[in-house]
Amino acid sequence: MPYVVFDIETTGLNPRTDRIVEIGAVKVEGGQIVEEFSMLINPGVPMPPQVSAINNITDAMLAKADLPGSVLYRFHQFIRDAEFLIGHNARNFDYKFLEFEFDRHFVKFEPFRVKDTMWEARRRLKGLRSYSLAALCRIFQIENVEAHRALSDVYATHQVYLELLKRDKPTSR
Repeated sequence: MPYVVFDIETTGLNPRTDRIVEIGAVKVEGGQIVEEFSMLINPGVPMPPQVSAINNITDAMLAKADLPGSVLYRFHQFIRDAEFLIGHNARNFDYKFLEFEFDRHFVKFEPFRVKDTMWEARRRLKGLRSYSLAALCRIFQIENVEAHRALSDVYATHQVYLELLKRDKPTSR
């Protein structure tokens, strides 16, 4: 069965009040990426300038994007046959946003098992100062060309996941 690596970009940090503005994902079968998903979402609210400065997503870009219900439905079609989802800090952030957004827009959503590369790194690489995606990319010498854009973060997260799989037992770094 395939698994899906995913990432989102949002208008802020609170899934109750903020909105998803971008979803990126790749489907992996037999160790190979077989399909890609990347869409902007028009959240219906302005993009805060301080957030736009981080992810380079502007109101002008979002004005042309599809509405949340449509994108969420397509994303659900993309992930529905996945054995599990993988994300970086997904348990505490990305997946919670997805749950709220699916509910908010009345899109049917079955729960998925989520593997979190942040938690896997904490288990396998003891004593790091930071377990951020950027820190793990530096450790594993992974280039994340467009950090804080969903699809670029997805590819970086997938490479981090593959590096972590090489470490069967927890180790120190």
